[in-house]
Amino acid sequence: MSAAPDVVLVTVDCWRHDAVERMDSLRALTGAYVRTDAICPSAATPGVFPAIFASQYYPQVYTASGAVDPSVKTLPAVLGDHGYRTGAIVADNPFLDRFADAFDHFWNGPHGGESTVAKVARLARQRDTAPVTEVARRAEEWFTATEGPRFLFVHLMDPHEPYLPGLRRGLSEGMIDSYRILRKFARDRRSLSEDETRTVENLYWHCIDYLDDHVGDLLSFVPDDAVVAMLGDHGEEFAHGAYRHARLYDECVRVPLLTRNLSGVTADAAARQLDLAPTVLDELGIDVPDAWEGRPAAGDPRPSFMLNHSPHLGASYVGRRTSDAKLVRTYEGSIDDSVTTEFFDLEADPRETENLHGTGDRRSEVREFERAVDGFLDRPEVRGGIRRGTEPETEEVTGTDEHVEERLEALGYR
Repeated sequence: MSAAPDVVLVTVDCWRHDAVERMDSLRALTGAYVRTDAICPSAATPGVFPAIFASQYYPQVYTASGAVDPSVKTLPAVLGDHGYRTGAIVADNPFLDRFADAFDHFWNGPHGGESTVAKVARLARQRDTAPVTEVARRAEEWFTATEGPRFLFVHLMDPHEPYLPGLRRGLSEGMIDSYRILRKFARDRRSLSEDETRTVENLYWHCIDYLDDHVGDLLSFVPDDAVVAMLGDHGEEFAHGAYRHARLYDECVRVPLLTRNLSGVTADAAARQLDLAPTVLDELGIDVPDAWEGRPAAGDPRPSFMLNHSPHLGASYVGRRTSDAKLVRTYEGSIDDSVTTEFFDLEADPRETENLHGTGDRRSEVREFERAVDGFLDRPEVRGGIRRGTEPETEEVTGTDEHVEERLEALGYR
């Protein structure tokens, strides 16, 4: 190539795989993009970004304290070594502070200082995080003021809990009832009635609508020849009773992926998040670090291991997903404690309502999945590190930011 192209990576927190069908503006703006799904190796932000940024599972990236191991090579660091200027604009997610040192410029939400206009706009939406409009403005400012080649990373929080889509959309669900139900949802989400659960889900979809109304602000300044990837970091669970994002159902681990000028990603097969960074480097003609687990996408479906630890549910999850089936183990407490196993036929049962484990159906395939998961857990860094980076209160992770506790509480982590 004659000149290195810009690279733009956009991640959307809690972006479910079925959200794009509702987003008319996004689909119109990205008509020339390849649209498919990405399969996440975890179900929450701390677990997925080691794969997105470093093509590894999170126990391989985090130290015992939960910080990023300084020996880990990340995508922004590799691009920086090859002449890219790197900038990150994050709508406010404390978990992403861990990657700040990999960027030349890193802004993570309004708590680091915001304009009066931006503060008024944020308060009008009753959100503690920066809206897509503020993120887009800051992203454009950095991008246009920086000489290329540029790597821009943007993380949006608009669909994240608490689901507060602004006064106009909130009124459609009843403002007083909405606040009451969201408070109840934050305290004990399993206690909601069917009607209350429906209200919570509606508020989430209103947040998706808000994002769709303003997504054009985010893409308007990106050059046509830039390599672009836009995807969810994880989804959001509503149909299985626990809500939020922790368990390994497809509601959480299957997300939208839209790409432009990125060879290898096709609409015919889902891509693994683990393979995204290697695919970007391959497109640019840059060698992929040896330690990375993923490899450049080639349009073929690939099995994906998944794992997560949920502090608020007190459980750990390990699984394996292929294009047509999934096995998930749930460990209550320690990884060596009691286990519940689920096996789903994703083609016949895409909503994962019928657990086939123990039924005798597809017995040989279930055993194959179980052997693969056993082998994955036999990796010392996986078994020993499944809790790493999942505890937000760890001092080494949060640093000295006096607002971290408030930020985590506002996002529902307290």
